[in-house]
Amino acid sequence: MILDSDYLKRGAWVCFSVLVFAMILGLSVVPFFWPVYLFIFILKLSWFLYLIYFCERFTFYMWSVLASVEGFLIILASSIAYLSAADVWGAASAAASIAGLLPTAFVLLVFYIIAHTKPSFHPFEYSGNKVKVVPKVSQSTSARYPVAWSAGASTLAASVFIKFFGVSAAGVIGAVVLAACALVILYHMRHTVRALRTLSMNEKKTSVPYTFMQIDEIRQARSRWWISRLFKWVSYRRKSPSA
Repeated sequence: MILDSDYLKRGAWVCFSVLVFAMILGLSVVPFFWPVYLFIFILKLSWFLYLIYFCERFTFYMWSVLASVEGFLIILASSIAYLSAADVWGAASAAASIAGLLPTAFVLLVFYIIAHTKPSFHPFEYSGNKVKVVPKVSQSTSARYPVAWSAGASTLAASVFIKFFGVSAAGVIGAVVLAACALVILYHMRHTVRALRTLSMNEKKTSVPYTFMQIDEIRQARSRWWISRLFKWVSYRRKSPSA
């Protein structure tokens, strides 16, 4: 995976599109959550616009893409688990709350273990404070975005289960499918997680942020993208004195 301007733009938009697709499926199952989904949509859109058109910190970009996909999966898994348990024990019961927290707690525990395990492969290459990803094995074009496609496929599978069997009967299966997908993604990204933790610790020690190896090419490409020019025009209009 080479984080050039093409990947930076296309990769983030693919992740965002899959998340929107997953949110639409979620609304078809639990439509009364639409205000929360709308808030998440606006938040995610703003976040991804920043990542694509402004972000120059390598660690922030990588953590953001991973956290947004993992976070959506575990929140959806915990929501389904809670709704299923609440249907049996009641919405205000402690058992329902514990059931809702289990998927999140388990995935976070696995993340902690992975992040604090000694790495066997370092996936990054450095030139000063510039970083690029060096894949362990070459990937085909169809496998460039396994994280995003896994998130979409797992959410679709969970939604199909809920549609056919209802929230109560399919809640456990849906939560397990989503949590399992989050764990598969963590395993697939285990070397990246460990390396990112090391980079983040180094940034705190030196106060020098890591950036992309292709940062000059990324800046030139951003200057040509129409959304970037729109942002610059709006910023100029706000700073210019009124007539």
